[in-house]
Amino acid sequence: MDDEARRRASSELRAAIRAATPGAVYPADDFESAFVRIAGWDPDESRSNDMLLRRSTAYLAEHGWQIFPEITDSEDCSASVSRVGLVEGRLYASNRGLTFTGTLTEARH
Repeated sequence: MDDEARRRASSELRAAIRAATPGAVYPADDFESAFVRIAGWDPDESRSNDMLLRRSTAYLAEHGWQIFPEITDSEDCSASVSRVGLVEGRLYASNRGLTFTGTLTEARH
């Protein structure tokens, strides 16, 4: 996968995390071949996992992402998310942080 796809996925997912918690702290993004891991957390731990996921997925939906909420049996929350032609995976909220793991799917021209 090319660097442009990685930058675009990182930019869009980090923007969604910022929408959920504007003061988000980020570790380095992790890219291994087509695998993607992007995370951020609320440094103040002032938002619930549910609130973080709702705000971040609302941002993604407004920007053309497909969102499929998942049912969990804990206080952790998750949703399958995808951006056609770019990336698909799972965004989950746990311990007052958000983590996306997935695969770059950008179609080559």
